[in-house]
Amino acid sequence: MSRKTFSVIALITVIAAFLASTTWLINLRFESGDSYPVGSSLRADPLGAKALFESYDALSGVHSIRNFEPFGQMKRLPEDGLLVLLNMNAYSMYSISHYEAVEEFVSNGSGVLVALNPSRVGYKYLDDEGEFIDEADKESADGDESVIEDPDEDGVFADKDKERSNEDAFTRRATEKEERFWGEISLTHGEHEGGDAQATELAVAAGLPATLPWREGGILTELGDHWQPLYQIEDEVVMAQQLSAGGRIVVMTDDYLFSNEALLMHRYSKLLAWVIGDHQFVIFDETHLGVMESTGVAILMRRYRLEGFFLGFAVLMSLIVWRGMSPLLPSRMGRAKTNIILAEHSIEAGLSDLVQRSVPVSELPSEAFRQWKLSFLRNDADRAYYSKEVEEVETILSEYTQLSPRKRKPAETHSKIQSIMNRKKRKSL
Repeated sequence: MSRKTFSVIALITVIAAFLASTTWLINLRFESGDSYPVGSSLRADPLGAKALFESYDALSGVHSIRNFEPFGQMKRLPEDGLLVLLNMNAYSMYSISHYEAVEEFVSNGSGVLVALNPSRVGYKYLDDEGEFIDEADKESADGDESVIEDPDEDGVFADKDKERSNEDAFTRRATEKEERFWGEISLTHGEHEGGDAQATELAVAAGLPATLPWREGGILTELGDHWQPLYQIEDEVVMAQQLSAGGRIVVMTDDYLFSNEALLMHRYSKLLAWVIGDHQFVIFDETHLGVMESTGVAILMRRYRLEGFFLGFAVLMSLIVWRGMSPLLPSRMGRAKTNIILAEHSIEAGLSDLVQRSVPVSELPSEAFRQWKLSFLRNDADRAYYSKEVEEVETILSEYTQLSPRKRKPAETHSKIQSIMNRKKRKSL
């Protein structure tokens, strides 16, 4: 095996090992799920909800589904199901009620579970002087991603221009909230610091646990007549439900109880069973977390399992391109460096040696005259111009050839022929 072949094989081996190790690391990352957002049913670490997804799917008569299609593009959701929305914020919760597919889903007797992240439900922040703190300023201060809800009526804005723009936005949001089919609910920052949430009489009658562990978070306020409190902390509602047209909407200010960590450390089976009720489908939405499926060539390839076909097509096209750039015929072997011949004579000396090896010395005058005729007698005019000289030279050569090789004098004969040819001026070629 030559050194060049060995180098090519080694390079291919290194590239294959690199690709294999990279693929293994990517698969390992996606299997653990930490590349997905918090609350995703694809995430297997303590912050995800993959255990809950698989637990519901393992129940008899219940099927777990992941939704990757945005609600704005969806025509309808499966009937008799529960739509699970984990790690939500208030703006997303209110916005999702705009979609006809979700509204029709609830009106047909299905359910919606909205579990908010405690760090994303605080919307009213007042400083010591009673001035309203804009959410943009708070995000720059502590990185909070929550969305501003309506401020108190007596809140004072320091910047008048900011006051007018925020008032317009809040008025628009309040108007939109009245048009939403699950309105009459507001989310604010609670005064409690977490603890145990106490069940109301309605929750106890439904067979729910008397207490639930709750982290610090928001509270539900301004509950309308259609909303029923289920759990409270210090008289502040943290979980409520709304029954409408056979469907049910449950809103919680904490999504911890549905995480993988909670199913290991604080598993409340009664709550998990009460949430799904008699529904046949549990739909874990991923789109509000930013995980969605977009239509494209790659998606269609995976859906119809065309990876092998396109891989073979790519290999075929590569072979065609390679065939066009590099013919399959063996290349002409060049002269090796060790096969180089160093000339010891000049070009003229080499030509003389070649003539001497090919033509005997006694035949040189005849051969020289033959080459001269090939060069100068190109047509009838040339033959007429040199006719007399040609005749004399042929007579001399005739006499020359009749002599034996030992008696021939090629040099003298060549000089005679040359003197005859020099009588006339040579015609240019």
